[in-house]
Formats: sequence, structure tokens, C-alpha cells
Amino acid sequence: MHVLIIPSWYPETPEDVDGIFFRQQAQALQRSGLKIGVTAPLFRSLRGKPKSIVTGGYGIRHYVEENIPTYVYKSMYFFPRLPLDRTRWVNAGKKLFEHYVRDHGYPDIIHAHCMNFGGVLAHSLHEQTGIPYVITEHSTTYARKLIRNWQWDAMHLSAQKCASRIAVSKDFCTLLKEIYRGLEWKYIPNILSAQASESFDFSTKPQNSHFTFCSVAHLNFKKGFDILLSAFAKVLEKYPDMRLKIGGTGLAEPQLHEQAKQLNLQDSVSFLGGLQYPDVLKLMRQSDAFVLASRHETFGVVFIEALAQGLPIIATRCGGPESIVTEENGLLVPTEDIDALVQAMIDLYESRQNYHPEQLRNDCINEFGEASIVNRITEEYQKALSNNRNSVKNS
Repeated sequence: MHVLIIPSWYPETPEDVDGIFFRQQAQALQRSGLKIGVTAPLFRSLRGKPKSIVTGGYGIRHYVEENIPTYVYKSMYFFPRLPLDRTRWVNAGKKLFEHYVRDHGYPDIIHAHCMNFGGVLAHSLHEQTGIPYVITEHSTTYARKLIRNWQWDAMHLSAQKCASRIAVSKDFCTLLKEIYRGLEWKYIPNILSAQASESFDFSTKPQNSHFTFCSVAHLNFKKGFDILLSAFAKVLEKYPDMRLKIGGTGLAEPQLHEQAKQLNLQDSVSFLGGLQYPDVLKLMRQSDAFVLASRHETFGVVFIEALAQGLPIIATRCGGPESIVTEENGLLVPTEDIDALVQAMIDLYESRQNYHPEQLRNDCINEFGEASIVNRITEEYQKALSNNRNSVKNS
């Protein structure tokens, strides 16, 4: 089976972790024996990367990564709030498709990630070629009410015509069923990466003199690091020897450094900056627990990465972690609730002996590991192809 992956965003370099779960899933599908290709328009944000307007490059590039032919189209978003930029993105995707097909032939099925942009492009290609498409939705823009009125028509049409609709958490399925009325959504979580699944010797895990929480994400409002810092300051009032290590960069970084200074957390909180993926896993293996106070998540890959390194986790009830966190592996708290987060961090520390690292890891791999998720996705491909063949016969 030949599958073309069309993500709505994608890592720009081997070290980039933005959209890394798209790449990890593509590589897992390739290892399972499927023929996989990736086409990805990479439009940079003028606000987030203004210097790249000169240095970032433009036009089509292609390369092979882990045996996957990958075609990207580099450009900028200039008017992201207007239809023009989505049209530009879709047109770039069509050009990539032409180049890909010329070199590798037509795929049997297209798998788009996120309805807006990727799904809209997949629908356009389906209308042009008849190739069926599957969509996995990841975007927090639904819960955050960031989708603009002009974007909806194309998104609804794409949802109606796609062969299978997948959402990455159970609560997200429920939300999408309410939004796309009359359409069914299937829960298939994001995949645990091969690197995160690699076995390691738990006996080599350091015995920290200070119980250490770690947290890794983009430093932005959505991830709730302001809530986490305020909560951790209160935790230190009871357990002053605890430590918190934060990995990531983002627009909120200056404000978070200032907040930590105002809370007198300089000796207890470490900001580690941007981390490459192996360093994220190393940080987790050297820590005692993981915490993230997100305001919105559709899933939360970082939580299963932490579990696979043997860490108990603390998360918020923000849409995605509810499909991951159980009584056996961690604690859930409401969003925006500093006192509840304080109590959860204290409770986890005081009951830390109840969490068994090897069991946390094994349970995580059984549920979110490569074999389980690849099989479920492949089943959706097979159903989509079968339904498409029947539809052609009956037309």
C-alpha cells in the first residue's frame, strides 16, 4: 500500500521538534512495510521568525529521511488571518503533489493531518484524482475558538468527503462530533516514538538528592507555565528541597524568567532552553516526575514520552490528557487551578513509592507503542480503500 502523508506543519530540520509526531508516525508506518511519502508546505510565521523572510529560503526542496521521500515547499505566511494565505498554502501543496507523483507515482491513499490546511488540500486532490483520504485531527484551535468564519466551509466539505476521520483523544472525538454534526470520529492516539520506546536499564537512573519534576513544551500561554511556576512556589513552602527543570523556548520565555525571579525561584527552577529530542528523553530519565499545566491539549505526546521513561505524570483536564492519565500512572487537575496543582504535586511526591517505573513504561508501550497504533491506522486505510472501490463500482 502506498500512502502519502500531508501534515499541516512539519519539522523543518532533523533537530526540529515542532510537528515531530507527524514524522515519527510516518516512520513507524514505513517500518511496518507500507510505502510512505511526505509532502509538506513549510510556511514560516512572520511574527515568530521575522528574520527568516530573508534567510529561510523559498520554493521546493526534496530529500529522503529514514527511507521516506519528503518534499517540502518553503515560504512565509504574510496574511495568516485572510483566505489568501491558505490558498497559497494549498497551491504549494498541489505543486508538491505534482512533483511527488512524477517521481514516485500516485499513492493509493492520502493521510492528512489537521482539517484546516492539510485536510482542505487532501479534499482538493481527491476531487482532482479520486484518491481517497483519511484525516487525523490534532488542532487545539477548535477548543480555543480560533477558527475564523471564512475557514469553516472548506473544512466541513473536507470532513464530509473524507474516508475516515480520526481524533487523537476521546474527549476530542466528542467535541468534533458536536462540531461536525452527523459525522463519526474514531479515537486513535498519537504514537510513541521508537526512540522513546527504546529499553534502558532503570538501575542506571540517578538517585536525585532533590526530588525533581521536569516539564517540556513550547513556552507559550497555551502550555500554562505561568500556572506551574506559581504552583511550584507554593509547593516549596512545604518541601523547599524540590526542583523543577523546564525545557523549551517560545514567545513567553522572557515573562516566565521574570516571573521565576519575582517568585524567588532562581535556586529551584532551571530553564534549559530548546532541547533536541534525545536530550528531552535524557532529561526525563534523570527526573522523578513530569508535570505540565496546559490550558489546551488535544492529546499530549510529551506525557506518553514521560511515562515511557518511567515517570509518573501530572496533567490538567484540558481535552487530551484525560485519555492518558489513570489512577495508576498519575494525577489530573482542573485547568487554571493553582491550588489543585500544588496539592497534586505534593500528593504525588508523598505517594511516590506507589508508582513503579517499569510498570509505567510497560503499560505505556502496550497502549501507545508502535505496533498497536500502526495496526489501528492501517485498518483505517484498508477500510477506506475498500469503501472507495465499492463506491467506484456502484457509480
